[in-house]
Amino acid sequence: LTVHETAQEPVDEEKDPHNSASELSQEATQINQNFSQQVLVEGERAIEFDEGNPFEGGGQQKCAKQAYRYRKWEIDEKTVLIARCELDGYADNKGQDALVSIKALNEFDSKATGVDWRHKLENQRGAILATELKNNANKLARWTAEALLSGADQLRLGYVTRSMMKDNRSHLVLGTQMCKPRDFAAQINLKVGNLWGIFKSIVDLCRTLSDGKYLLMKDPNKQTILLYQVPGDAFDPVEEEDEEEEEDDVNEED
Repeated sequence: LTVHETAQEPVDEEKDPHNSASELSQEATQINQNFSQQVLVEGERAIEFDEGNPFEGGGQQKCAKQAYRYRKWEIDEKTVLIARCELDGYADNKGQDALVSIKALNEFDSKATGVDWRHKLENQRGAILATELKNNANKLARWTAEALLSGADQLRLGYVTRSMMKDNRSHLVLGTQMCKPRDFAAQINLKVGNLWGIFKSIVDLCRTLSDGKYLLMKDPNKQTILLYQVPGDAFDPVEEEDEEEEEDDVNEED
């Protein structure tokens, strides 16, 4: 996950290495993984899908409690989209099971955002969400789109802050917010029709390209998507055998 990627003033990594882009990304990812499990009620009835978790092996290690839902959309006569979507839990809604997508926003430095969550979350939650939308527009749009694609009935947002601003390993949950994905999309000015239009434009563009490997990149601060052609072996993991051969060559030269 990204943090503070669309903020006008980036974090000074040299001044505070705990708030570097990589450290903040790792922190936000761990917070979301832990929060999605923490808010689940142990011992309650679980919704069972027809198939088990595809990532759970036969060993003792268990995967996080999460459901995967495969959905299909016919974009046009030539284009069919099949996507694996995630659901994190369910909530009782007037006797009906409402599927829920669970995410967490996190505060790492109140000085960087200009809003102290501890003091203003209860009375000025709208101001905090507006600041997060300015600083993390892509992440919030992505979460909303994921909730819409999965068919989630509710989107639960958690507000998590550090116990101490210099400690990125200890956190406090200050509060949560529940909303409907379509209502939240309207609140952050995310137009669902535009999402499908952008997707179809990218698919149509890719159909005009020759076979190969490409990298799709979104500029965080501009309404621009860039598509680069890269070598066929780009991003491939380095084989351990190649590393051992290089070490042998060095030893022979010595």
